[in-house]
Amino acid sequence: MVNNRFLFLISAAVFITFSCKNSTTTDNKSAESEVVKDKPLATFDSLNLLISNNPENASLYNKRANFYLLVGEKNKALTDVNKSLQLDSTALETYITLADVYFSTERYVDSRETLVKVINLDPRNTSALLKLARLYYIYKEYPTTISFLNRALEIDPMLKDAYFIKGMTYAENNDTSRAIFNYQKAVEVDASFYDAWIELGNIYAAKNNALAGQYYNNALNLDTNNTHALYILGLYYQQTVGDIEKAQAIYEKILGIENNANALYNMGYIELVENQNYNRAISYFYQVLKVNPQYYDALFNLAYALELSGDKEDAKLKYKELLKKVPNHQKALQQLNQLE
Repeated sequence: MVNNRFLFLISAAVFITFSCKNSTTTDNKSAESEVVKDKPLATFDSLNLLISNNPENASLYNKRANFYLLVGEKNKALTDVNKSLQLDSTALETYITLADVYFSTERYVDSRETLVKVINLDPRNTSALLKLARLYYIYKEYPTTISFLNRALEIDPMLKDAYFIKGMTYAENNDTSRAIFNYQKAVEVDASFYDAWIELGNIYAAKNNALAGQYYNNALNLDTNNTHALYILGLYYQQTVGDIEKAQAIYEKILGIENNANALYNMGYIELVENQNYNRAISYFYQVLKVNPQYYDALFNLAYALELSGDKEDAKLKYKELLKKVPNHQKALQQLNQLE
C-alpha cells in the first residue's frame, strides 16, 4: 500500500517562505508571494518596468530575485540578488534572499554562512534565525535547531513556523508529546496552518486515536477540494479505521476532481484485496498506469490481479514487463517462477 504518512519535511526540494518580522524591517514576502501566485506574469512585467525606470534601485532587483525563486528560475535569481548587493551591500534582506538562493541549489554551507553573517549584524533577525534552524534540521543537528528556534520565539512568540519546525524536530526524536504541543501552538497562532493540522493527524493516527480524523478534517475544511487532504483522510479510514466504504467514497470524490494515480491505485487495491473483484481491480490498475507509467506497485498488482483472474499468460507478460523496469523485483520474480 501507499505510505499513509505525508510528513512535511524540509528537504533540498522544499523552499519555505517565512512570514515574520525582524528588528530592522517587516518581511512582506508572504503577501508578495500570494500576488506572484495569483498574477505571475503581471508581477514580472511590473517588476521589469520598475527596474527599467529605476535601474539603480537595489531593492527592486531583490524583489525580482524572490520572484525568480518562487517560479524556479534559480540562476536568474542569483544574478538579480548579486546585482542588488552590488548596488547596496548593506541590505540584510538581500543577504537573506541570497541564503535562500543558495539553499534552493543545495549550497547549504554557503546558505548557513550567509545567514550567520546576517545574525552577527542583527541578532534579532527572526527570519535568519528560522532559516538557520531549517538548515540544522536538515543536518539532523537537533539541539542546535531547537536553540535557534527558541531564540526566534523569545523575540517573537507568534512565529508559527518556529513552532512547526520544533514539532518536526521533536517528532524526529520520537518525542510525540512535545511534537503535539508545538504543532498545536502553530495552529493556535494560525488556524489555517494546513501542514500542522496534517502532522497532528499523523501522530494521532499512529496512536489509533480518533482525534486523527478531527485533525485531518480541520485541514480539509480549509479547502474541501484539496485532493492531498482528501487522500490522507481516505487512507486514514482505509488503514486505521478500517471503514472501506468511507475510504472508497473519499477516493471517488478525488477522482471527480482529478485523475489521481494514488486514488486509483487504492481503489484497485481495495477491489483486489478486500472485495476479490479482480476484473475491477485490473481496470483500476490499468488506469493508474495511464496516469503514471512508472507506478511499479500498480504494475505488479495488475499482474497479480490478472493471475488471480485466471489470465496467466497476460500475468506473465506483465511480470516480465515489470522485471525489465525493475530487474530485482523479488515478488515479481517469485510469481513469475511459480507461473512458469
